[in-house]
Amino acid sequence: MEFFGEKLVIRLWETLAEKGIGSLLLPWQIRREGRARVDIQREEILVLAQTERDAEDIRSGVKSLTTDNRMVDTGAIDRQSAHQKDADRLDVAAKIERNRVAREMREEINVSKALLKAETELQNDRQPPPDRKVEGDWLFRWRDAASKVSSEQLQTLWGRVLAGEIKSPGSCSLRTLEFLKNLSQEEGLQIAKMSPFVIDNSFIFRDNEEELKSEGVTFMFLQYLQELGIVTGVEAIGMTYTARSSLSDEFEHHFISHDRVLLVTHEDATKELGFKVYLLTSLGKQVLGLGSFSANESYFRSFGRHICNQGFSVKIANWTLVTETHGRYF
Repeated sequence: MEFFGEKLVIRLWETLAEKGIGSLLLPWQIRREGRARVDIQREEILVLAQTERDAEDIRSGVKSLTTDNRMVDTGAIDRQSAHQKDADRLDVAAKIERNRVAREMREEINVSKALLKAETELQNDRQPPPDRKVEGDWLFRWRDAASKVSSEQLQTLWGRVLAGEIKSPGSCSLRTLEFLKNLSQEEGLQIAKMSPFVIDNSFIFRDNEEELKSEGVTFMFLQYLQELGIVTGVEAIGMTYTARSSLSDEFEHHFISHDRVLLVTHEDATKELGFKVYLLTSLGKQVLGLGSFSANESYFRSFGRHICNQGFSVKIANWTLVTETHGRYF
């Protein structure tokens, strides 16, 4: 039975198979037909867990990989010849090769776990697959970065990065991949702290600075984010955002903050709406797009009141993104 994101999941595995990425999991993709996805993923997780144990056994010398790629106990080989055992202990090249095999196994496991996170991210997404495909260079750069992370939190991040690129190829630049690869956990937490205050994934409303300060979004904090390359215009006085009507016969505009939306209307289609902002950089927009956040309700309502004070009518509603470019409110 087809699930919501089946077409996107199929696109994911077709893309990976085309580039030879995810070799530990690709054999399972044929078995997905006619099988419950959760059963297949359970088998995959068990295989990855066993592969992790094998990699650690190779690294510690408990097991060895033969020339025909069989996993055997090192002791079984050693018992064949006591002299060979002594020679192996002195064989630095053999130890280096053992560590290389174990390292590459761990890297492949890390990539496979991030791929499973990407699949989970896509499985409930109703968006149809795009016409464009993910570029090969981007995929290989993603694989190299995902292979170096072993924590579940970071694997989830890289899974979301891949899922986002599958849904919208080109949405995450190579520069953003490089930024994420070098991002520390503390830096990630600070970016997440800013996220509930971002509107339209492009700006932070700054006319209510006292409320921002009360939430810890201070001038120093914003300067720190500017140094990271996430926001711009922190020192600028009077950087103004101007909104115009999307209709010709009356003013209509909407502002989205994650799961909430402000619906702004006015009878005069030529009327303009202006306010001071801190702007997100292109990098900041891409990084913020990877997370899942909720709007800061108090802050967002104060933004709505500011718009009301300029003579506009404002309604607030819940917001759900349906496709890459469209959503619905209620």
